[in-house]
Amino acid sequence: MAVSVPKRLFKKAADRNLLKRRIREAYRLNKHELYVPLSQSGHTLHLFIQYTQKGMADFRSIEAGILQGFQKIRQELQI
Repeated sequence: MAVSVPKRLFKKAADRNLLKRRIREAYRLNKHELYVPLSQSGHTLHLFIQYTQKGMADFRSIEAGILQGFQKIRQELQI
């Protein structure tokens, strides 16, 4: 799993690092939602998350976005 927050949207490294920490924590807390069905179906996955929103998001909205992305992946793989 890799995370990217673009420098052109967030000039300060502290802001980029805060967003990356929030994304990694949301992923850590919810990765079982994706990896349990993946392991049962025999699929493997390399995940790259890129933050594209222009403003700073709180943890709850980032977590909701992560869960929505996991749901889309499960639908695409039909697992």
